[in-house]
Amino acid sequence: TPREAVYAHLRADPNIQALVGQRVYHVTPPTGATYPLIIINTISNVDRRDLAAVFSTDTRLQITVMADSLKEAETIALAVRRSLEGFQGLLAGALPVLGCRTDGYTPIYDEDTGQTHYHVDFILTHKEAV
Repeated sequence: TPREAVYAHLRADPNIQALVGQRVYHVTPPTGATYPLIIINTISNVDRRDLAAVFSTDTRLQITVMADSLKEAETIALAVRRSLEGFQGLLAGALPVLGCRTDGYTPIYDEDTGQTHYHVDFILTHKEAV
């Protein structure tokens, strides 16, 4: 799936590893996970059709960076954007990507916990996985 390809891509990116190690998770972090970390969620899939059939799919993914400070969350969110923005080719050796673009990014500070969650939305235009 696109989520799995992005997961593998981010975990293999040395710039991401330097910031969060292997703390990249699907949907929700495990209980007791330490910060900073990244969570990947699929928001939607929309098929793009030509006259004959589905040509490609636009998958909207939300990548959430969870950190103890706004500065740390911003640094990691920027590294995620640099890793994915404009990507074309075979993502994680499995997903033929025609294009990837940032569709928005929003920091949210939780006063109760003192943590920052930085949401970055991407639209990944792709063919079916190889």
